[in-house]
Amino acid sequence: MDTNLQIRISKDIKESFQQIAKENNKDTSSLVRDWILSYIAEHQQADEDVAAELYRAGYQLQEALGGREHVNKEFAKQLQEYSLTNQKEFTQRILTTYLDLELTIPSCVSKTYKGYAFSQMFLLGLIGDKPKERF
Repeated sequence: MDTNLQIRISKDIKESFQQIAKENNKDTSSLVRDWILSYIAEHQQADEDVAAELYRAGYQLQEALGGREHVNKEFAKQLQEYSLTNQKEFTQRILTTYLDLELTIPSCVSKTYKGYAFSQMFLLGLIGDKPKERF
């Protein structure tokens, strides 16, 4: 192993965990490692997958607005500016739009804050063509 991970838990939890693991012939460290690896696998997405998901979310918002011709050009221009200068404001504007339209906010929208490329993919979906179907 390369490194250690220190965590704080109550003494009671630690003792219960160790006892139950022992009763099941399990090593506590391997149980924690397995949980961490499972968590990573479940929550880590390739950047390409995130970008595609954001494009689809942008396109879905476009459809909710009535199609490309109904996307306010000033709104799109404002989003473009924020995508270059202020990721937090970009994400906030998107969230506000969903709330104003009483739409369910896709979980991927929170990933627009990660940087220019991610916010651009959402914006491209908002003003772009229907995404290609995945096979």
